[in-house]
Amino acid sequence: MADTDWKKQSDIADLIEGLSDALGDKLQAVALHGPAARGEVVAGPRELALLIVLADLEPDTLTAAGPALAKWVARDLPVPRMFSPNSLSEATDVFPIELSDVAERHVVLHGSDPLDSMPEIDGEHLRLQCERELREKLMRLEEAFALARGKESDLRRLLGASFPAFAMIFRGCLRLHGDPVPSDGAAAAASFCQRAGIDPEPFAAVERLRRGDRALTAASLFPRYHAAITRAVDAIDKFVPHSRTRSQSA
Repeated sequence: MADTDWKKQSDIADLIEGLSDALGDKLQAVALHGPAARGEVVAGPRELALLIVLADLEPDTLTAAGPALAKWVARDLPVPRMFSPNSLSEATDVFPIELSDVAERHVVLHGSDPLDSMPEIDGEHLRLQCERELREKLMRLEEAFALARGKESDLRRLLGASFPAFAMIFRGCLRLHGDPVPSDGAAAAASFCQRAGIDPEPFAAVERLRRGDRALTAASLFPRYHAAITRAVDAIDKFVPHSRTRSQSA
């Protein structure tokens, strides 16, 4: 995955061509982030996460971008995050986890690097979002588990899809301490668990399940995974911001 030329991936190439034709110079940058940009296993197209920077976000500009974006979404691909240069620079206090993660590892697919001029991330903003996101994603996990009604195939998809989001939050938690931040999701979860005094095995097991390990059953793994995330929520209150930081990668 690390050696993939993402510019030539058919869906991405079609999107960039469509946006370029519709917007011209108003399309300033397209960057891939998330597991694909980190060279991790991509469980499906839903993990092709893109950040798009447009010259402005005025209705006319968004209307012009609409057909290319609609074609992308119709292929069951995630809606890209769209920013203008100004909104991107002003978003670090609102999305510190996501933007520090993108800044740390991304692949520029079109235009100039949109993260070159991103302001530093404030540690307290990062801590607050880490706690909020952990609690919110734990609630979503519980809701989806209830709706799965014990169906193994649904539970496998649920656990596999949830892991990258939790790994991103754990990287944010590590930044709070000024710790090295592993790029790999499993390593990031293990480092966070060591720092927080949590058993890392449930996260390692979910990553193995995500990679296709059929020796594991999602139904038996879920209670341990849920308990570990619950402990992570409790632990984040004890994490004290280390400093203002943009990114610290291992």
